[in-house]
Amino acid sequence: MKILNISLDKNILEKSSTVALRVREYGNLVEKYSVIVPAGKKEKINLSEKTDVYSVGGGNKIVKLLNCYSQAKNLISKDKYDVITVQDQYYFGWIGLKLARKFKIGLEIQIHGFEKYSGLRKLIVKKVIKNTDAIRVVSERLKKKLIEEFGVEEKKITVAPIYSDTRIRNQELGLKGENNKFVFLTVGRLVKVKNIEMQIRAISEVVKKYSNIELWIVGDGPLRKKLEVGTHNHAFIRFLGWQDDLGYLYKKADAFLLTSNSEGWGLVVVEASSFGLPIIMTDVGCAGEVIKNEESGLIIPVGDQKALEDAMIRLIIDEDFSVKIGKGAQEAIKKLPTKEETFQRYIESWKKAKLVKS
Repeated sequence: MKILNISLDKNILEKSSTVALRVREYGNLVEKYSVIVPAGKKEKINLSEKTDVYSVGGGNKIVKLLNCYSQAKNLISKDKYDVITVQDQYYFGWIGLKLARKFKIGLEIQIHGFEKYSGLRKLIVKKVIKNTDAIRVVSERLKKKLIEEFGVEEKKITVAPIYSDTRIRNQELGLKGENNKFVFLTVGRLVKVKNIEMQIRAISEVVKKYSNIELWIVGDGPLRKKLEVGTHNHAFIRFLGWQDDLGYLYKKADAFLLTSNSEGWGLVVVEASSFGLPIIMTDVGCAGEVIKNEESGLIIPVGDQKALEDAMIRLIIDEDFSVKIGKGAQEAIKKLPTKEETFQRYIESWKKAKLVKS
């Protein structure tokens, strides 16, 4: 099989990045694996004998879309691909659909969530999902949504959680933050959908009763400056920016927070779980599927600040419970698919797309 992937992850342009190393492994699964990325300057990057990356540049989204279409058309014309897989169900998914129809090849759409699902995007995604040959999602929650809300046939859908190294990190559980403080850690893009503001409001209330706590915010994004300005006099909140060594931070923290309004999976939750961190998360992504309330974490309603405050206080005052659900999270992630099982699911989904067009 020859696979052409339209990816939105510009980190793939760095040969030593995690995503580039992962894509190189995808190339080992098939005859040829090519990736088009709407970022960087126009160039070809060779990752392996079977794997090439084409960055197409472009200033605005329209130019990037046109460049992606042109590059994909040229590649397909020169070398017959079996499947186009697109890491987006919106505008780039629409480009993938146009290409699949033009060249009569299979189309797989990868869906990791439904951020910004409104207006023109809503119209586009309905058309793309209706006409794609195979859909790969990261959670059972998304599969259920596609079946119930979009009427997708179950046989079209493959569930393949984002793979993460889930080896259990043995360490002392319980209070271990810096200066004997109880540290709540959050990791992610600083964008509206992550709802970091709710964490800030919640800890600002909790600290009035329990002063020996801190919130560490790891990540960057368009909201960082606004969040920092709004909390400049809050010594209990620390912005750490992007960090290469997340393992060090997972070891230093006492609990992990994810308060997204929407999430496809929540890879950072799986990573934090491998370190035995007790998890507090909103009812999104892998909640209920991996992290189960009272067993491997505490699940709160989306946007419920009071529930977040109560959950934070519970972990602060009940160390035995914190340790219990931290261990529960470690046990839960042991049941996730291995790398080999995950890759096999990718192959199964590509075959679904290819068989439809064969």
